[in-house]
Amino acid sequence: MLFNQKHHRHGARSLVQLFFLTLLMLPALCWGQHYEISGQSSLTGVFTLTVYDGDSTTHTFTDKANKGMFFFSGNVEKPVLASIQHPTMSQPLFFYLEGSEISINVNATRPDASIIKGSRTNSEYRYLMERYYGSADPSAFLRQYVKENAGSIFVPFVLYRQMNNIDDGTLRQLIGQIGDAGKHTYHYTLLRRWLRETPAVSEGSEMPDFAYLDSQKNRHTFAESRNKEGYTLLLFSATWCDRCQQQREQAEKALAGKEVQTLVINIDDNPNGWDAHYLQQLSVNHIPYLILVDEQGIVVARDIQAWELYKLRSKN
Repeated sequence: MLFNQKHHRHGARSLVQLFFLTLLMLPALCWGQHYEISGQSSLTGVFTLTVYDGDSTTHTFTDKANKGMFFFSGNVEKPVLASIQHPTMSQPLFFYLEGSEISINVNATRPDASIIKGSRTNSEYRYLMERYYGSADPSAFLRQYVKENAGSIFVPFVLYRQMNNIDDGTLRQLIGQIGDAGKHTYHYTLLRRWLRETPAVSEGSEMPDFAYLDSQKNRHTFAESRNKEGYTLLLFSATWCDRCQQQREQAEKALAGKEVQTLVINIDDNPNGWDAHYLQQLSVNHIPYLILVDEQGIVVARDIQAWELYKLRSKN
């Protein structure tokens, strides 16, 4: 009987110990990966660490350098983008955080040339950028990389950093190829904002080619479908949209007597719905949505109402 009492007391004590151990481990279990950053620099003062660990949020931490050294530690759920910044640095030093001990030797004049050790994800990112800058045609290299690595977490950030070096049409196509892992990153949110705020085509510019599906799931391109003898009226619609059908009838009536071909593209014919690549490429964000293109493939008007076509008809 005495043995049993001791055994029960020992078992209870073990449960209590296990309980407190679980409490101690809870942050690690919730966050997943613990990182430690040891930094070295010739600069003095405060260094700022920014962690891009949310779709639209960041977390910022600071540490004052002591004898040229600074230190950060914390937890992340998965490998995420981060940056180190100092008031005198020309640009932030971007790198990737993950559960490891990371050492950084900051190059204050050329942050991209800083030496970073201890992060496999960051090594892969740096290798990617070396190949990008070292390629004979960086734009072609990037298009091929995105095509072959659409699911990479690097793609949104690289596209965002290089967007000024990529023409709008190509950039829209590349954004549309980003995989699920990349869609849950801070810079994908910024790219989506750019898509919303920047018209894909403006009046007087050439209509870019794009692919779409018809009701039978057959693939077509705008280049092969458009009217080369007259106008093409693009109507972005949906099979359930009665107002869209009304807009079509009114638009065709307004353009009566003109050589016009109406091309109806239903968003629900595409399994991706509103995430369909062509909608992002063309910045179509509502229905009905009308675009009028002439025989040369030039955009005459976009995002207009059917009644406005009467005015355009009188001008042309």
